[in-house]
Amino acid sequence: MYVQKLDSEKLFKAYNVDLQMLYPVEGVVEPPFGAAWAILAPGEATKHHQHQELETFFVVRGQGLMTVNEESTPVEQGSVVFHRPFHQHVLQNTSDTEDLLFLTVWWEDRKQWLDGEPDGQTEGTEDGTPKRVMVTAAPPTPNGDLHLGHLSGPYLSADYYTRYLRQRGIDAHYACGTDDHCMYVERMGQQMGMSGEEAADHFVASIRKTLDAAGTNMTVFMDPRTSPHFRPLVMSLFDRLWSTGKIELREAPAPFCEGCDRYLFEADIAGECPHCGAGVTGNTCEDCGGVNDCINLVAPRCSACKQTPVERPTTRLVFPLGEWTERLRAYHRSVTMNPHLRAFCERTLAQGLPDVAISHPSGWGIPVPMAGGDAGDSTRPDAPALANQTLYVWFEMAARYFAYASHINDATGAAQGFDNFWRANDAEIVQFFGYDNSFYYSILLPALYMAYDAELRLPTSFVINEFYRLDGEKFSTSRDHRILGQDMAAAVPRDVMRYYLAHSCPEQEETNFTSDDFAGTVDRELRQRWRPWLADLSGRVASEYDGQAPSTGDWTADQRHFFDRIRELIAEAEEAYSPATFSPQRISRLCSELVRTAKRFAAGETHWIGVPDREQERRTSVALELVAAKTLAVVIAPVMPTFASNLWQTLGFTASLADDSWESTPSWLPGGQPIGDLAAALDLPDADQPLVLRPTREAG
Repeated sequence: MYVQKLDSEKLFKAYNVDLQMLYPVEGVVEPPFGAAWAILAPGEATKHHQHQELETFFVVRGQGLMTVNEESTPVEQGSVVFHRPFHQHVLQNTSDTEDLLFLTVWWEDRKQWLDGEPDGQTEGTEDGTPKRVMVTAAPPTPNGDLHLGHLSGPYLSADYYTRYLRQRGIDAHYACGTDDHCMYVERMGQQMGMSGEEAADHFVASIRKTLDAAGTNMTVFMDPRTSPHFRPLVMSLFDRLWSTGKIELREAPAPFCEGCDRYLFEADIAGECPHCGAGVTGNTCEDCGGVNDCINLVAPRCSACKQTPVERPTTRLVFPLGEWTERLRAYHRSVTMNPHLRAFCERTLAQGLPDVAISHPSGWGIPVPMAGGDAGDSTRPDAPALANQTLYVWFEMAARYFAYASHINDATGAAQGFDNFWRANDAEIVQFFGYDNSFYYSILLPALYMAYDAELRLPTSFVINEFYRLDGEKFSTSRDHRILGQDMAAAVPRDVMRYYLAHSCPEQEETNFTSDDFAGTVDRELRQRWRPWLADLSGRVASEYDGQAPSTGDWTADQRHFFDRIRELIAEAEEAYSPATFSPQRISRLCSELVRTAKRFAAGETHWIGVPDREQERRTSVALELVAAKTLAVVIAPVMPTFASNLWQTLGFTASLADDSWESTPSWLPGGQPIGDLAAALDLPDADQPLVLRPTREAG
C-alpha cells in the first residue's frame, strides 16, 4: 500500500496556487494522468491560462468562482469542473478568510486536442467570420514623407489584409489618416519656416502621393483638420469622460525650460528612458515601448537649447489609467496579438499603470474645452488653469477611430454614426501599428473606450511590426539615411516593390533592406522562377491544346498528391493572412513554393507526351498546372494586385479577382477557356537594368 497525505512541507508555488504533486510518483507508479492537491489563498485567483491537456477540478473545501472561456459558475465543496484542451480557465477564491482546497487531475487526449472547436468566434456568419471589418493603420505624422521603413510596417500590411478579406467576401474597409496635431508637425514647420498648418498641408500631400504610389486601397484617408466627424467626436469623448469623473484636474511637477521659456513634452525634450536607459525623445521609447511623463526622464535636456529643464508645478487634465488595470487584463485575454506585444502588456500592467496627462500647455492642436467654449458647459474645469492648453494627441486618437467608422458610412451610404463597427456583433476592428506604439493602442486607447462606454466592442486583433532597417541602421530623416517610398515606386513596377516589402517585412523581429538583397530576391524569385514557369506553361497550352485550357482526364497518384499540395498551400496562406499568425513574409515564400512545386510537377509530367495511351493523364497534368497558376493569382493578389489581375485575365477569366474570389479548394478552369501569354502578366524591370536604390534627401 502506498499512502500520500496533504503535507505543507511539500507545497510549491505555481499558477498562483500552492501545489503538492500526487501523480506521477517516481519509482512507484506513472499513470496516464497527473494529479495534485491545490490550495488557493483567500481572495486570490489562479493564473488565467490554457493548455493542451484535459483537466478536472474536484473542490474539497471552500468556495469560489470558476470561469472557463467566458462562462462563469460558483463552485463549492463537492463541485467537479471539467474543461477541454486550450479552454482558457481561472478559479477565484471568493472567500476573504478561508483557503480553497481542490484536487486537480489532468491528462492528454490527442484526439480531443486536434478536433477541438475554436473559441471566441464572432457572431457574423456560421463559420465565425465577421460580415464587416474596419482595418486601420496607425496614422503617419506629417512631418516628413513616408520611407520604406513606414511602408513595410502597418501601411502595406493593413492593405494586404484588407484585400484578402475582400477576396473572402467580407465587407472590409481600410481606414487611415494623418496625425496632424502631433507636436512634431509644428516643430518641423518651424525648421522649414512654415506654420504648423502649412507644414501639415505640405507633408500630407506627400504622404498621400506615396500611399497612392504604393497601391494602398483605402476607403478612408481622413484629414483631422477638415473632417466633419472628427472634432465633434473628440468633444463627445471629452464631455463624457469629464462629466462622469473619469478625467481629473491635477497639479504636478512638469519639466520647464527657463532658457526657451516653455513647458517641455514630446518633441521639445530628450533624455534617457527611465525603463531601459535608451536614448529617447518625448514621451515614448522606441526601443522598449515604455512611456514616461517627461518629468521622469533620466538626464533630460531641452531639444532646442540643450539646457537641463527645471521642475515647475503645472495643472493638467489627467486620466487615472491604473483604475482600468483589471478590465484591461481581461480584455487582453480576448485580443489576438503576437508574443512580443502580449509580453509588453503583461509586463506593463504588472509594473503598475501611470496616470496619463491628456492636456498640455501648447498652442498646437485642439484647445481643451472650456466654459463658454465649444460645448459651452459651465461645469468644465476652471478656465484660467487650462486656458493655453490643448488636448494630448493620444487622447484625441481614441475619437479618430470613431470618426473613421463615420467616414466609411459616408463612403458606402450606410447608416450614420459609428455603431455599425463599434457596437455590432457581426463586425470587427483590426488595428495595425508599430511596436513603439504598443502602450497607446493596447493599453491607453482601450481604457479610454472602456471609460467612454462599457458596451463598445473593442478591437479584436492587434497586428504589430518591428523596425525595418536600411543597411543595418535605423531609417533616419535627419541623417538622410532613408529611401522614400515614392523613389522606389518610380524606380520599379509597383508590384515588385510590394512583393519585396512583403518578403522582407519586419514581423516578429527587425529586418533589413539592402539594395543587393532586393535585386537578388527579385532576380532569383520573380525573374528566374515565376516568369519561366508561366512562360513554359503558356507554351505547352499553346502547342498541345491550341491555346485553350484542357479538361481533366484520368488521374495518377502523383497528380492526386500535387492537387493535395495545392490545397495545403492555400490552407497555409489562409493562416498567414490571419491576424493571429499574420505574415507577409510567409505569403511571398508560399507563392514561391507553389511555383517550385509546379515546376517539379511539370518536369515529371512531360514524360507522358508521346505515350498514346496516356493522353488522358497528360490533359489532367496540364489542367492541374493551370489550377496552380490560378491559385498563384488568388493567393498573391493582396500583395501583387496588378500582376494577379493580369494573370487572372490571361487565364481567361472576365469576372473581377478583387472580391469574393478566394477558394480553399480550387476549382478547375473550364475546358476550352482561352489562355494567353501568362508570363506577360508579370511586369519586371529589364534584366540589364540594375536594381540599385540609394538613400536620398527629401526635397523641401
